[in-house]
Amino acid sequence: MPRTSPTVRRRRLGQELRALRESKSMTVEHVAKELDWSPSKVSRIETTAIKVGTVDLRALLDVYGVTDDEARKGMLELGKESREVGWWMRISDPGPVRSFKDYIGFEAEARQILTYEQSMIPGLLQTESYARAMMRALYVDDRNFEDGIQARLTRQELLTRSDDPVKFVAIVDEAALRRPAGGVRRREVMREQIERLIELSDRPNIAIRVLPFDNGLHPGMSGAFTILELPHPDDPNVVYVEAATVGVLLNDPEDVRLYNRIFDGVQQEALGRQPSEQYLHDSLKMY
Repeated sequence: MPRTSPTVRRRRLGQELRALRESKSMTVEHVAKELDWSPSKVSRIETTAIKVGTVDLRALLDVYGVTDDEARKGMLELGKESREVGWWMRISDPGPVRSFKDYIGFEAEARQILTYEQSMIPGLLQTESYARAMMRALYVDDRNFEDGIQARLTRQELLTRSDDPVKFVAIVDEAALRRPAGGVRRREVMREQIERLIELSDRPNIAIRVLPFDNGLHPGMSGAFTILELPHPDDPNVVYVEAATVGVLLNDPEDVRLYNRIFDGVQQEALGRQPSEQYLHDSLKMY
């Protein structure tokens, strides 16, 4: 699995192009007039709605007065990387949620992932049997079902790769462990899933913390979310929140700070690492 993501590169390129435009005190309309483009094309390049080819990128650099060879070379290389096709773009939509491919693109380059899940086992920790049961419950279209399963299993390689696996902290509400999945096979499916959690919790890059009912209300009551921490200082961290048919990626610094505070608050209410592992062992008795 590649360690860099065209999704992240495309966002960085758009941000740098916007910064160049603003440094010249140029409006989108001004740039469009200079290049005989529509203003929407300039805007869509900056917001990553469309990719920018080499010819158009050179034209933008000319308009912005970027003449330094190294600076131009760096921007053109960034443009090339932004046009690559991630593995997640070669499959059909991996679930019912629009924009989830964008999330996978950011996840692919994360150095640390912090997630809080209320009602299900986090996707990166799911067994195939649990994932199949969950995706059936979520009404995933049959045409996308197998691609969705494969995408979930491929994403999990982030946690187990031999070279610098991503750091992953998951806070899992007790409800997710008590809600059985698998229909008539629920005991088998849930035992396999909990055993998988126990196995993964032994890995040094993974921390699984259980949030018990008895601890009452907590800062994460508004819903599940994931924070993706990216390795490059020019790439702002991302928060992902999801509804039934749409996911939202937030990268405004205030939003990210708020969700980090919420995560810290939820983590304080969760069991510690060892008590969480004991809870998982005890949960096997339910199934």
